[in-house]
Amino acid sequence: MAMEILSQRTLPTPLELIAEQSGADRWFLPTGSLIVQQGDPVRAIFAVERGLVSLDGPNIASASRCRSGDLFSYPDLASRHQRHQLAARALTPVQLLRLDRSSFLELIHRHPTLVIELLQQQYGRLRAQRRQSAIAPAPFPFHGTEKEHNAA
Repeated sequence: MAMEILSQRTLPTPLELIAEQSGADRWFLPTGSLIVQQGDPVRAIFAVERGLVSLDGPNIASASRCRSGDLFSYPDLASRHQRHQLAARALTPVQLLRLDRSSFLELIHRHPTLVIELLQQQYGRLRAQRRQSAIAPAPFPFHGTEKEHNAA
């Protein structure tokens, strides 16, 4: 009986955990809004409640999208410089939860399974990026000048 109850119980999602935090701020932003700028210090993590967010970096391979339930900016907390590696921009009107850095670290301390969920999200993004780069056309192999190419 006890095992049945445990197997039926589901763990809260990362979005639900963040929404429960007293320090979480709810942001409503229109399409095109810059949420975080690449290179800025990491002060918080974000969870997408509604809408679509683009994460773009210095090369096209790092571009990805976050949807409802996704978190972003958390990998930057672990970076040596603690700066945003990617810029985040609203592709649609978005509703976000923002949780400051210290509150997020406290949340991880209280709910260590959250780290597993975040690793799964990150792994999914990396897989999607690899699929996208495998589909992208290869660069043109010609290495001469445009004039030499046109003459060939």
